[in-house]
Amino acid sequence: MLIQVERVEWLQVLAAIIGFILEIFKPIVVPIGQWLVVWVDFLMYFFPSETLWFYIIIFFILIVGGIIINIKWPGEQYVSIFDKKEEEEVKPEYKYDEDDEEEI
Repeated sequence: MLIQVERVEWLQVLAAIIGFILEIFKPIVVPIGQWLVVWVDFLMYFFPSETLWFYIIIFFILIVGGIIINIKWPGEQYVSIFDKKEEEEVKPEYKYDEDDEEEI
């Protein structure tokens, strides 16, 4: 029993565009990929690959550190229309002069 798979036209066009872009950037992408392979091989030589506890500890340290940093320094404070702060009304001050009465 053969199952026929319909081809999605827009997906093929998208794949062709991505392939074209990667082909253009091939001189840049290939050396980066080769460098990453060498770098990961170097790291795997020093770090244990048999046990995962080492990586789990590093993961938790990074996550907890990121949470603490984001609590301490949350970044930009966005103003919301739902803030309960009351704005002070600015009333223009008008000084009454006796000269104003004479003009009327």
